[in-house]
Amino acid sequence: HCEQGITPQTETQSRNNIEMMKAILLTGKPSTKADITQYLTVSDKVAKPSIKNNEVLVKVKASAVNIEDFMVGVGRMLVSLTATKDEPVVLGQEFSGVVEEVGSKVNDFKQGDEVLGHKFPLRVRWGTWAEYVVVNEKILVKKGENYSFSEAAALPMSALVAYAAVKATGFFNMPVIENIPHKNRKSDDVTVVQDDENKALFMDGAVDQSILKETKIAIVGASSTIGLMIVDILASRGVKVVGVSSSSSAAAVLANGAVAVLDRHVSGGLGSKGDLELDIVIDCVGGNDIEDTARKALGSKGHFITIVGPSNFGDALDEAKGQIGHGVACASRSFKSMFSSIKYTLAVMPITGGEKILEQLMKENVKSVIDSEVDMFNEKDMHKAVTKVNNHKNKGRLVFVL
Repeated sequence: HCEQGITPQTETQSRNNIEMMKAILLTGKPSTKADITQYLTVSDKVAKPSIKNNEVLVKVKASAVNIEDFMVGVGRMLVSLTATKDEPVVLGQEFSGVVEEVGSKVNDFKQGDEVLGHKFPLRVRWGTWAEYVVVNEKILVKKGENYSFSEAAALPMSALVAYAAVKATGFFNMPVIENIPHKNRKSDDVTVVQDDENKALFMDGAVDQSILKETKIAIVGASSTIGLMIVDILASRGVKVVGVSSSSSAAAVLANGAVAVLDRHVSGGLGSKGDLELDIVIDCVGGNDIEDTARKALGSKGHFITIVGPSNFGDALDEAKGQIGHGVACASRSFKSMFSSIKYTLAVMPITGGEKILEQLMKENVKSVIDSEVDMFNEKDMHKAVTKVNNHKNKGRLVFVL
């Protein structure tokens, strides 16, 4: 399968009036995610794509970088096309930009519209790490003025996984509180105070401790991109949550609406919950240790929701065998939870309807979480950025910008 009108061109062809664009090309199949930079190169000899009648050509302004992209590059089961020098692949899924051209059957978008979207990488050769991308109009959402292009490009996948986790709690359909203070708060606005008795507990100095009695949800990995969004979405509905993160990230988690933070370096955080009575634990980290600690913290009842499952995020899933094992482990846990007082849910991005959900989340001004912006076509900086994300050193989405 090769999308219409985009094949790498020779120098001769480029002189024959075929419009060219720049893109980051993957020119081979890395054996592991760590090797991927050896095969990523910036090229200005890629033909600008042409559209079909139901498609939209978007001039890309920003595109996010995440572990999923590297898993596609390594050859994730059934999803990836193998890249070669003669038939390279452009990675990237999440993007924002400006509509350049629309097909004759496109009704909802016009030239000049500012948009964002998620181009799902199912057998896709031409992703979003490029000057232009062609997509079906159905996957596009209008950007709105609340978000920069970088903020918009960082939203789709994280926001939809966060939505899935919040939906599993049963709280998503609660009304959103208007003008809730945390929407405009930054880490610098928070005075983090360590509790005198429980050294693992951190709160905003302006918040009374009595609020902890109403706090029934803990989010493990609350300072991760998706963790911060889950905190934000729940807090926007008036739900009291405690985050589990390092103490150095406490300000960021509290600024996103958490009432307290438990230091993950002290008994895994949940082991130091003190008098907190939890009904739900949401796991954004993965691994059996977290699951075991969560089950202890929940006691004899409750709901364990994970966005990752029993494997640590990404690392065991490079190859098909790892993915199948991961799937079996998740399924068996869900099955066992039918006979246990603790319910187990693996929250995953919705397959359909994502655009409407994104529109709703953007309307309520869900906070986009950005690590940094990197020039897409500066090869040295691009390689550094990929390595940073590969090593889980980013705090928020790293975004390529044009």
